[in-house]
Amino acid sequence: MSTEILLNAPRGHYRIKHVARSEIAKIITLRSSAITLGLTFAACLLVTGLVSHSALHHDPGYYAGFDPTAESLTGMITVALAGGVMGALLITSEYSSGTIRSTLAAAPKRPLLLATKVGVTTVLMVVFCEVLSFASFFLGQAILSGGGAPSATLASSGSARAVVMTGLFIALIALMSFGFGLIFRSTAAAIAAFVGVIFVLPLVMHGISESDVHYLPTNILINAIMSTVNQGPGGQFAPVSPTVGLVLMTVYAAIALAVGAALFVRRDA
Repeated sequence: MSTEILLNAPRGHYRIKHVARSEIAKIITLRSSAITLGLTFAACLLVTGLVSHSALHHDPGYYAGFDPTAESLTGMITVALAGGVMGALLITSEYSSGTIRSTLAAAPKRPLLLATKVGVTTVLMVVFCEVLSFASFFLGQAILSGGGAPSATLASSGSARAVVMTGLFIALIALMSFGFGLIFRSTAAAIAAFVGVIFVLPLVMHGISESDVHYLPTNILINAIMSTVNQGPGGQFAPVSPTVGLVLMTVYAAIALAVGAALFVRRDA
């Protein structure tokens, strides 16, 4: 169906709208996409509910330095993991199934094809991650306020920024994983690279140069993007600012996409 959209375009005169429709059709009909998105939505809200509920009914001293916004966004960490898997699947599934050949035959202009793929993936992940970020925030705050714990609103200092940036940051993580998919053309290899960068590299860096750990995606997400209360140590171990953190993640995603794009344009399918 997705390839038919391109084949039905005027011969040799397909436009970006034809490619976009084709890519959207692929995502809609890809069973793994629906399963991943559905499980991610459920897991995120479940984790948010459990974490927020665990913060209830404590002594006043427990809430010193308590960050209700970050507490309610904890479930988004599961979205970061699933987003990496989803980002890789959106491109590697075409290589594993062999449909990439028919796609390239129908749309031989590789730069246009790739730009559209990245654009559709970006819109999908930004919308999905932002919806989940706001849903997590409102669910967490409802639980916290209902149980008498400190809570926040979008008008609270830093809360709106944290909610919006968390969604954007995780969408960028998914795009970085999409870049890994372009580079390796294998779901297993792309996910392995993603896990290595997001989860293994911080552990290695702790032993090599602990002061540089705050430049890594996981640390940025937890200590800069999601946080509205400064609880980290100062000096060289202080977390980067949210804006710097978002810029760094943009650079990481751009590097992965740039390398993947160069290989996509030059290599055979």
